[in-house]
Amino acid sequence: MILSNEGIRRSLDSGEVVIEPRPRRDQYTTSAVDLFLGDDFRVWDSSRFEAPGVRVELNLAQQEFQRTAAAYLVPAQREPDGSLVFPPHSRTPYHLLAVTRERVHLKHESKLAARVEGRSSFARLGLMVHLTAPTIHAGFNGRITLEMINHGPFYLRLVPGATRVCQLIFERLEDAPEGEIATGFQGQDLASGGTSTSGIDSESSRRGERVDVQRPTRRE
Repeated sequence: MILSNEGIRRSLDSGEVVIEPRPRRDQYTTSAVDLFLGDDFRVWDSSRFEAPGVRVELNLAQQEFQRTAAAYLVPAQREPDGSLVFPPHSRTPYHLLAVTRERVHLKHESKLAARVEGRSSFARLGLMVHLTAPTIHAGFNGRITLEMINHGPFYLRLVPGATRVCQLIFERLEDAPEGEIATGFQGQDLASGGTSTSGIDSESSRRGERVDVQRPTRRE
């Protein structure tokens, strides 16, 4: 069963679900709630992959994302005002990891899971908000990482705290889940999947450091 806007508000009132900061009334649609873009952007450091004779191969049966992220993710290039201009993939092919402003906690006993989806108006512009991973499992607590690609023809300015980037749809489970959620992303507040105290400093992203990171260039 998908919760309506009233059902979402009741779940917040009862404490089954926590969204911080709590959504304003104008963030709700009839069956979802909009979330804002947070203040952390990460990209894969293309300079590590483009050296002559270098090919980085990940064995997906063995790879641990947090270690890969620590080795290869870097803050994305920001504008002086802290926004990010996301170029069309056809011109600058890369995908961007971002994070929601809101922290979401689906308490284990609430029997609720959720899905993060793009907004239809942005989808029409070509913006993909997540890559095949929309599910927010029961018991999750943290900000939501967004895996974004700009498939459209426009350069898109992403403004932390002002861009309503996605919507969250809540679904009630038939039964209470057995055991706790098994994920390395519990408590995350960075787009890398870590926390601001885990050694990957979110402050460097807000200050716009590493602006010299090369984005992938189109090969004719």
